[in-house]
Amino acid sequence: MATTNFKMKHPPPLYCNNEHFSMALNTYYQHIGYPEILAKWTEEEFDSSVVNVLSKRLDDKLDDQPLRVLGVGSSEGNQETLLLSKLKTKFSRISATVIEPNTKQLSVYQDMVHQKSSDITGIEYKWHNQTFQEFVTSIETGHKYHFITIVHAIYFVGEVEETVRKLYEFLEPGGIIFLVALTDSGAGLLSKTFPHIAVEEQTPTNTTEPQKIKTNYLITSTDVKSVLSKYQMAYTQSSYTESADVTPCFNQVKMTPETKLLLDVITVTVKFQESVSDEIFNQVMDFIKRNSRVKKGDQGDDKYYFDSKCDILVISK
Repeated sequence: MATTNFKMKHPPPLYCNNEHFSMALNTYYQHIGYPEILAKWTEEEFDSSVVNVLSKRLDDKLDDQPLRVLGVGSSEGNQETLLLSKLKTKFSRISATVIEPNTKQLSVYQDMVHQKSSDITGIEYKWHNQTFQEFVTSIETGHKYHFITIVHAIYFVGEVEETVRKLYEFLEPGGIIFLVALTDSGAGLLSKTFPHIAVEEQTPTNTTEPQKIKTNYLITSTDVKSVLSKYQMAYTQSSYTESADVTPCFNQVKMTPETKLLLDVITVTVKFQESVSDEIFNQVMDFIKRNSRVKKGDQGDDKYYFDSKCDILVISK
């Protein structure tokens, strides 16, 4: 059960623990069949919405230069390599700059590239084990890219308006930003409903100042589209749904390690069950149950599916 002697003032956000983040995210992705979801979209829509568009726009502009690609928060590279392989059908040379602050995830990506080196000829990788903010301050002024991916990473890179404007600034005329983010549903709605379950304490260097606390909640596609509209940035939109069977989450006594990790991702909190009070735990679980679809299982029992809709935004310059 959730601890009754709650000593942790603020439960730690999931992204503050790299090892736990990687383990929890991989568990969640396997649970919802994420690789199949994005692979299906890539196969059915990526050519028409991105590859063919870029090919037409850049056909006469690249000359002997490679297609410059920037991956922001590339994680272990599973989705990004799918996109790059599609781009390779139209662009023989690609320069792929990868930004990933999680050392473990970046290492997995690098190992995969090494193992598949014969399959990715023509792609030159540049690795940056740093945050997007660190990358922004270190990159040469005026460096631009033809294609930028930021798949489920907008939540962690900083203030939404500043981030979207900087990404757009990095984009070459005719280029495309491929952005995937949760909508205001499912996990996105939960995060905005309970911003207090995952906050980051920031201790100032000047200890005479009072401690500053930054409330954490997930940036959603609604926030991103608000910025796009404000600055009249053109985009198209499609969507898909991540559906998690959360039925085991309601039995605290029999909750397995995998179930706990699933709940950690949904709440964006390290060891959520152990980190929050019984009161908060019960409030969040009640929210999840009320916002879940109920289906009958094989044994006639109720199964609860927590759906998080995601938007795929293809932003053009």
